[in-house]
Amino acid sequence: MRRAGKSAGISLLVAAGLLLGGCGQELKKENEQLKSQVATLQKENTDLKAQVTTMKGDYEAVKTRLEEMAQHMADMQKQTKGAKAAKKK
Repeated sequence: MRRAGKSAGISLLVAAGLLLGGCGQELKKENEQLKSQVATLQKENTDLKAQVTTMKGDYEAVKTRLEEMAQHMADMQKQTKGAKAAKKK
């Protein structure tokens, strides 16, 4: 009886080891796939950060140009009003 219990225990351990061994390979494969995905996402993140930096620079340039144009338009309106006022006199 003891011997049968011991044999059953060993058989159970061997079976569990074989099952876990197979799972280990799957886990390693999944881990490698996840590492690859992380590397890809990190590269995409770096690229997106660079794009954001570029876009911020472009935004600031457009904003500055718009302010310059608004000032130029205001100056032209003052000149136009001044010319109209001079004609009326």
